[in-house]
Amino acid sequence: KVFEADGDVSNLMANMKNLSGRIRMTMHLGADSGRETCHISLMETGEIYEEVRQQMKRDEEVLRKELSLRAMSVDEVMNQISSNSLKDIRFSYASYVRGNKDWKKECFAESVEKEDSFVMNRNFGECFIALSYPSILKTDLISRLKELGCQMMVSLDLNALTLEEQSDFTRAIEKRYNVKIPENMEEDYLNVSLALGIICDSDDARKIVEQTVVSLSGNAGVMLAPAYHTQTKVFESMLSLGLKDAKTMRNLRVDVARGLLGGEHDADAKIEIRADEGV
Repeated sequence: KVFEADGDVSNLMANMKNLSGRIRMTMHLGADSGRETCHISLMETGEIYEEVRQQMKRDEEVLRKELSLRAMSVDEVMNQISSNSLKDIRFSYASYVRGNKDWKKECFAESVEKEDSFVMNRNFGECFIALSYPSILKTDLISRLKELGCQMMVSLDLNALTLEEQSDFTRAIEKRYNVKIPENMEEDYLNVSLALGIICDSDDARKIVEQTVVSLSGNAGVMLAPAYHTQTKVFESMLSLGLKDAKTMRNLRVDVARGLLGGEHDADAKIEIRADEGV
């Protein structure tokens, strides 16, 4: 189930705790059109289809409070994925099913993976994953990355913690640091995963952008590291808007997660939302 939407994605943070599913935001920076775009995947899991369908319906209603949604077709989504892979195809669900075609081979470009980088369609790329986040975000990381003018993708996975999970997390913090956190001081947390992929026309350019990206993230207090030995897996996860899953989840305060999105800086970005019903 697919949606296209317009709105300020940072507004979603206010209602994240009301979502039962996981959200994957995939931002396209340095787009040729000069206007950044953002895709959002809403993923539900469960054992009974009807229960999953009801979860999807409730989460869609929550999203509609902040975003204007338009349903998209499977063909539109798969064509977007192939476009992300720099492939020019016209995906047709009916013909691909009749032909028993391998969707991945048809929609994904081949890549050659190295330890800390990859080559795809004669382009040189590198993926990074966030290992840790600051308690206070020092700078607006996404806006600073936009200023580089380099083709890149940023994916941000967000999953609300249940009351039980948040309570367990608070108790773990108390035990680790030998402190008592008053109930009225407990803050809202999300499970968050941040990944970044860059694309350059030469390996030398990739190395230069790599140093700049690591420096900018360090200034923001976010520790980025190359996705060693998982470069293709992480990049294909971003290309597929989360259809292929790859994530490194960490608990993060809601206000810090909101800061990662740049707030009002992303208010004019075009947003597309993909919802996967996993059973």
